[in-house]
Amino acid sequence: MSYELEWVELPEAVAEARCRWESCIANGLPCDHIPDCSESYFSLAGPFQFHLNIAGMAVCRDGLRRSGMSYQAGHQPFPVWPFKDMEDWRSAGQARRDAFNAAERAASAQTVPGKVGIPEFKLLSNGPWLVGGEEIMQALNRYEEASADVRAELETDGLWCDWLGWLRETAGRGGFTVG
Repeated sequence: MSYELEWVELPEAVAEARCRWESCIANGLPCDHIPDCSESYFSLAGPFQFHLNIAGMAVCRDGLRRSGMSYQAGHQPFPVWPFKDMEDWRSAGQARRDAFNAAERAASAQTVPGKVGIPEFKLLSNGPWLVGGEEIMQALNRYEEASADVRAELETDGLWCDWLGWLRETAGRGGFTVG
């Protein structure tokens, strides 16, 4: 299992390439664009993504927990897929597709009222989850409040330092998605 993280607020060219790629996927047919939509998107998106394997994410979750940046909680279920198949999706009409996408987006952004930081459930599966900029800022503030000993120990790990850099970078860009 791997975790594919991406900025929420992508540069315009990357966002356009992603939309084109997603449109080709939704079409259900092989992409006939040259270059292939997935090639275009992934070549542009690389600088705005962070990839972790299961062990790497475990290191990051452990550091978040030890420094008080995350919290444990249960999550609300995602909306049930209301379409019979991809053909039903394509023929459903834009309003129905938009309503489902909005419900899924709301579910992916859920937090727990009164809790501070990043809910761990967003980092335990491929989601799709949205870790918002406010959650990240709360987590980074908690990190600054953590003991100097904990921070010093965590910062001996290069992956943790990269993770902190990712969090700092995405905090002002709407956060990141987990997929």
